Amino acid sequence: MKTTTWQTVLFGPYALDVRCGELRKFGTKVKMGEQTFQILRVLLEAQGELVTREELRAKLWAGDTFVDFDHGLNSAVQRLRDCLSDSAEKPRWVETVPRRGYRFVGHVEWSEKTIANGGTRETPQDEPTASATCELAREQKTGESTAAPTISLFRHWRTAPVASQVLLGLLGLAVVAVVLVGLNVRGWRDRLLMRSSKPQILALAVLPLTNLSGDPEQEYFADGMTESLITELGKISSPRVISRQSVMQYKGSKKSLQEIAGELRVDAVLEGTVEHSGDRVRVTVHLSQAFPERQLWAQEYYRNIRDALGLQGEIARSISDEIRVKLTPEERIRLASARPMPPEAQDSYLRGLYFGSKETEVDLQTAIAYFKTAIEKDPTYAPAYAELAMAYFWLGNPEQGGPSARETMPQARAAVTKALQLDPSLARAHLALGLALFNAGWNWSGAENQYRIALKLSPNCGECYGVYGALLMALGRNDEAVVQTNRAIELDPLRNWYRESLAFIAFSSRQYDLAIKQCENLNTNNSAILVGFSYAQKYMYPEAIANLEKGVAGSGRLPNNLAYLAQVYGLAGRKSETRKIIGELKERSRHHYIFPSVFANAYLGLGDKDQALTYLEQAYEEQDGFLFYLKVSPLLDPLRSEPRFQALMRRVNFVQ
Repeated sequence: MKTTTWQTVLFGPYALDVRCGELRKFGTKVKMGEQTFQILRVLLEAQGELVTREELRAKLWAGDTFVDFDHGLNSAVQRLRDCLSDSAEKPRWVETVPRRGYRFVGHVEWSEKTIANGGTRETPQDEPTASATCELAREQKTGESTAAPTISLFRHWRTAPVASQVLLGLLGLAVVAVVLVGLNVRGWRDRLLMRSSKPQILALAVLPLTNLSGDPEQEYFADGMTESLITELGKISSPRVISRQSVMQYKGSKKSLQEIAGELRVDAVLEGTVEHSGDRVRVTVHLSQAFPERQLWAQEYYRNIRDALGLQGEIARSISDEIRVKLTPEERIRLASARPMPPEAQDSYLRGLYFGSKETEVDLQTAIAYFKTAIEKDPTYAPAYAELAMAYFWLGNPEQGGPSARETMPQARAAVTKALQLDPSLARAHLALGLALFNAGWNWSGAENQYRIALKLSPNCGECYGVYGALLMALGRNDEAVVQTNRAIELDPLRNWYRESLAFIAFSSRQYDLAIKQCENLNTNNSAILVGFSYAQKYMYPEAIANLEKGVAGSGRLPNNLAYLAQVYGLAGRKSETRKIIGELKERSRHHYIFPSVFANAYLGLGDKDQALTYLEQAYEEQDGFLFYLKVSPLLDPLRSEPRFQALMRRVNFVQ
C-alpha cells in the first residue's frame, strides 16, 4: 500500500490542486470554471506581485480571439472572488490595482498534501494515483503531457540497459539541477522549512462552527459542538484557549482572521463547519496561524452521531500534535475519556448547553429540562449531571431573580454528587461543587479546594478563575483575587463580567476612584451600578444616582439594582423615593420570589438597621448568595458594630 499525494497550494481555508485544477475549502470542493482556475493559478504563481491585465489577456485568450476583453476579464475575476468569498472593497485574497491589474495578497504555502475528496486514502500498488489520474485527464483534454522531464526519464529507466541507466540517471540529475537553478531557491527553501517545522502556538481561539445543515433549528448542534471542542482543548495546559463567551461574539462575523486574532490576542485560530443529517455528522476543521497568516492543518471527519462528542477529543489531540504540545499522560487520558452516547441523550445534552449559555431564568429552566431528558436517556453520562448542577446553581442566584437558593441548591448538590461518582476527573463537576459548598454550608475552604481541583483538570477554564477570584475577594484576599481575575480576562477577554469583578474588588477594598476608573469604557448595566456605589461612598450623590438610575433602567428594574438605588436615594435624603421602591419590591414579591438581601439593602437607605438585620438573618435561612459579600461590602459598613451582624458573620464562617 502507498499513500496518494500531489502538490497543492494552500492559503487560508483553501487548497488548490494545481494539476487537477480543483479548489477545496475546508476539504469541500468549490465549483469553478477553467478560466477562473487559470486566473487564480497565475495570481498565485506571482503572489504579492502585480499581474497586469495584458498579461492575463495573453494567458487566457489567443491573439486572434475576438472577445470583449475588458468585460470578460472583469467577469472572470468577479467569479474568482465569488469562489473565494472575497470582495473588491475589502480584499482578503485578490487586490485590484486600478487600471493596471491584480495582485494576490494572501499568504501562500506550497505543500505535498495527502488528499482524496477531503480525506486520506490508501492506494493499492497497481492502482493509478490521483496525481496520475489528474495528469491523464489533462492530457486527454489538451492533447499535451503535463509531466515533468524527470518523469519521462524514469519511465525509460527500468527497461534500459545498465550503461544506459547510468547515463539516463546522470542526465536526469542534470535536468533537475537546471530546473532548480531557474527557481527562486531561497523561496523554495523557505517553503520547505515552513512545511517541515511546526510552529509553537501559545494562544488559540476556536471560532463558532458554521452550521451547514441548511436548517436554522440545528444552530444548537453547531454551538454545542463548538463548546464541547473548547472544553476538550481547555483540558490541555498549553496553549491558552479562549473561552466560549468571547468567541461566540464572532458568530457570523465578517472580520478577517487577523482582526479576530488581534482582538482576542491569540496567534492561531481554529475554524470549521458541522453538518448533521440523520444519524451522520460531518465536521471539517482548519487551523491557521494568524501572523503571518497561513494554514497549519485541516481535516474532515465523518462520524456516526453517537460518536459526535467523542470526536472533540480526537480533534484536540491532533491539534496538540500540530502545534508541538507535549501532552502529559493525564491529559491524554482526559482527552480519550469520551464514549459513544445514545443519539437522543446527546441531542438533549447539546440543547441544554445551548439554552444554559443564555443565563436568563427562562433559558436556565429550559436547559434544566433538557439535561434531565439527557440523563433519562443515558443515566451514566456524567457531564449532563454536572451541567444540571450548574444550571440549578445559577437559577438560584440573586442576580437571576429566580426561585430561592433554598429550593434549587439541594437539587444542585444531588446532581453534582452523582456527576463526581460517575467521573471524578470532570472539571465542571468540581466547579459546580465549589459553587454549591459556600451556598449550602458557607464552606469557604472546601469551595477553594474544589476550584483548585477544577483548574488542575481544566487549566483553560476562564469561569473557574473568575469564580475563584470572587471567592478570594469575599475572603478579603484582594491581591490574590486580582491575579485570578486577570487570568480569567486573558482566557475570556471580551466578557465584561470579569472586568466588572476587578472594579468590585477595588470597591470592596475601598479604592473608589480605582473602581470608577476600571468601569470606564465598559458601558454595561453592572458597571453603571458599580460606579454609582463608588460615587455614593464618596458622598457624590448626584453622580451616584445618575449612574444607578441608568443601571436600573438598562436592567429592566432588576430587584437587586432597584434596592441599591433605594439605598442611595435614602443616603441622599430622598427617603420618600426609598419607601416608594420598597413598596414596589414588596408588591412584586407577592408574584415572584425576591431574595431577602434585596430588602436589607433597601432598608439601609432609611437607616433602619433593625429591619436590615432581620432581612439578612432571613437571607441566611434561605441561602441567599448575597451573603457571599458579607465580610467585605462597604454597603454593609453601617451594620458592622451591631451584635446581630457579628453573630451572622460567625454563622457564615467569617472570622471578624
